This record gives sequence, structure tokens and C-alpha cells, in this order.
Amino acid sequence: MMHIYTNDAHGRFVRADVIPQCGWIQLQNPTPEELYEVASATRLPFAFLEDALQPEERPRVERQGQASLVLLHEPCRDERVSAIHEDVKYRSLPLGIIVTGDLIVTVSRQASVISPDFMVRHGLRLAPGRQSFNALAMAEGIAQAFAGVMQDIDADIASAEAELARSYRNRELYALLYLNESLIYMTTALKNMMHVMHRIRQDEYLPLTPEDLGMFEAAVAELDQAHAVTHISQLNLNNVMDAYGNIIQNNVSHIVKFLTAVTIVLSIPTLIASIYGMNVPLPFQTDPSAFTVIVISMVVISGMVAWLFQKKRYF
Repeated sequence: MMHIYTNDAHGRFVRADVIPQCGWIQLQNPTPEELYEVASATRLPFAFLEDALQPEERPRVERQGQASLVLLHEPCRDERVSAIHEDVKYRSLPLGIIVTGDLIVTVSRQASVISPDFMVRHGLRLAPGRQSFNALAMAEGIAQAFAGVMQDIDADIASAEAELARSYRNRELYALLYLNESLIYMTTALKNMMHVMHRIRQDEYLPLTPEDLGMFEAAVAELDQAHAVTHISQLNLNNVMDAYGNIIQNNVSHIVKFLTAVTIVLSIPTLIASIYGMNVPLPFQTDPSAFTVIVISMVVISGMVAWLFQKKRYF
């Protein structure tokens, strides 16, 4: 799907039917025909557009001719995963930001956080000489999106912890495991994007004005903060998984010990009843009160064994 935007005389975002000299081309899960149309109209390297659609493409920055590609990752939620214990719900996928002249092109396989509402909310304009600033503002917006996803992940972790504290099932551990995998996606993407931002500054892949440098520093600060929060959450989650794994194992041991003690106590009357159920001469078999004596003996012996186990805290 391709959308073309430009600013009208009042600075408002409006849709355009043709690619303007100064504007924004938004490609979300585009068709091959749309990719060829954009590549031929803007003379962009087709590989720039194609690379942004590869799920495993790592963040990087690249320049060919007048076109600069800033390939970042943005967080996304898998709507097919309804519960956190079923699969990995939070992932990161590539978002390509291509700057060429006064045009900026964004390419992604999914609905992106970079939308016209985002542009308006951050006061961005599609004016000549503003595309480097817009690209850096998009990087800052992506960092903020990571921070928002981290809030959801922390809430899911807290929910899984609360459920795990009163459960002996593996489902909650699977939830923590999948959340940990989500944090790995987030940490890796943020770390790679920080490396990309430093390369932009050092190797001058984008022409930066003094105003652009201020936005660059803000984007780097947001990325660094999001990475720190994600890393801390990952460490905490690993500690929680280890702790609750030991707790569940300890709880299971207590249950096994309790069931074993109950089995021993119940085996005593079973053993006595089995002996006196044999078809052989037995002591007191002719005594009229033999049944009463045997039952009382089973209760007393079982009670003594149960008292002994209770004293040793087997129950």
C-alpha cells in the first residue's frame, strides 16, 4: 500500500496523486509494482526499498549517490497471539527511512508508528532541507514506541508473576520465557540502532544542520534510555524466572513428600487387613471381639505414625 503526502500552503498534510519534488512516500507492505513505481520515479536504488521488507535485516545506514538509507527496527505486537503464554507477542521489524533530496520514503512490512498523525503531533513539515530533521525525528519516535511497548511488557511480567505465585503449571513459565524472548528482540534492535545513529554522526550519511544536531542528540538520548530500561527489565525477568523455577520445584517437592507420608499412613491398615484376609490360621481368629481389636489396632498404629510424621513436619 502506497500513500503520498505533501504540505499545502498552510503546512497541513494532504494526499497527493503523483510524487512531488518535496514530500513523503509511505510504503506499508507494498506490492512489487509499487516498489518499481517508486524506484523509477525517484531513481532510488531498488535494493534500498527491498531490504526494508526483509524481516531479518539488521539496522544499518548506507548511502548510494544522493540517497541515504537509515534502516531501523520498530516494535510491533503480533495480533495473532492472544495470550502471552502461547507465543512471542512482541517483536521488532525493520523500518527503512530513505532520504533523497527533498523526498523522504518510509518502507515497512507492517503498520508503522510513523504515520501522518505522528508527523502532525511532532510538528514536522515536508519543506526543502527538512528531510534529515524529519528522519531523526522518526528515529526519536521509534525510541518512544519502544518505551511504550516496554510498559506493556512490564505489565505482562507483573501479571505472570502474580499468577505464577499461586500456580504449579508450566503455562506461566512459558509466558515469562516468551516475554524474555521479546526483550531479546527489543534489546538487540535498540543496541543496533544506537550503533546506526553514531555512524550517522561520524560518517555524515545525512547532512546535519545545527537544528538537526539538536534532534540527533534527542533521538540518541531516547534510544539510550529505552535500551537501558529494556536491559534492566531483561535482567529482572531472568532473576524472576530463576527464582520462581526454584519455588515451583520446592513446592512440588513438598507435595511429593506430603503424598508419600499419606501413602505410608494408609498402607498400615491396608497391610493389617491384607494379613487377616488370608485363608490360613491366624491369631485371635476365633475371638468374638477380634474384628474390633484389629480395627482399633489399625487406627492406633496409623495415628501414631501420623503423629510421628507431623512431629517431623512431613505433613
